[in-house]
Amino acid sequence: MRTGIIDLGTNTFNILIADTNDGREFEVLLNTKSAVMLGQEGINSGYISDKAFTRAYAVIRDFSQLIQEFRCHKVVAYGTSAIRGASNSDAFISKIARDFNIQIETISGEQEADFIYYGVRQAVPFTDENYLILDIGGGSNELIIANNEGMLWKDSFKLGGARLLEMFRPENPIAPARIEAVTTYLHQELKPLAKALEKYPVTQLVGSSGAFDTYAAMIYHRQKGYPISKALLNFHISLEQFDEIYHLMTTTTREDRLIIPGFEALRVDTIVMASIFTKYILGLSKVKGIIQSTYSLKEGVLSQLSISN
Repeated sequence: MRTGIIDLGTNTFNILIADTNDGREFEVLLNTKSAVMLGQEGINSGYISDKAFTRAYAVIRDFSQLIQEFRCHKVVAYGTSAIRGASNSDAFISKIARDFNIQIETISGEQEADFIYYGVRQAVPFTDENYLILDIGGGSNELIIANNEGMLWKDSFKLGGARLLEMFRPENPIAPARIEAVTTYLHQELKPLAKALEKYPVTQLVGSSGAFDTYAAMIYHRQKGYPISKALLNFHISLEQFDEIYHLMTTTTREDRLIIPGFEALRVDTIVMASIFTKYILGLSKVKGIIQSTYSLKEGVLSQLSISN
């Protein structure tokens, strides 16, 4: 069965089109994304602005054309943090359904965490050790503690890059005092995670797509001198390598970041908050290293659809 999966994130809208076979196997035909910045000018007030609405509509129109071109038999679309938190999301969902016959299902943070886990475990081979999975979004960040037997703990926090960016409005480059303010806020908001880590100590941080793809791409380009292969399902990042990236992201201007080899332009603003968040999580969890997972929510959805079919 040919399936189209749309992930409507706060910063980007993603589409995955694949042919599913028996069990969990699938062949990816298309995997692309577009910057939407759905939460811009309204993420913390719970509203999709007119400009964001227009950008989002245009991207869904493009995705609808792709779905027709690839002749998908089934299409599923999931709205995450920005959509589930917007007071006018019903109007957006209704217009998309009416104009493109795409039914958007708004999922909870816990459902989002489930799909992320199912996606990541296909790209990263787990052992009996505990892993901390982190997906940094624009509106929310999902954190999951898991091993090869399943999930032990999960939660979703309204601490995404776009949300923190609007809340703290950093300088260019961000000032040390601002970094300290963000870190203090994270310490307060992530107390449930601190308790979970006491109960379930972890050895590795698994970064799900997004900002972690950008970290990996920059490191890989430094090492090899050419772009990272899209065929890689995961990439190991040492703590020392991340520290170099963190320093780079928090000391450069947005203009300088745009010309870094391997850097993804659509993350030019949110990457600063993502880096601060990652740095805090590394200190809190005391992991030995980072594993970047190319797979995330979309692949998790696909795996569950493959099983159910």
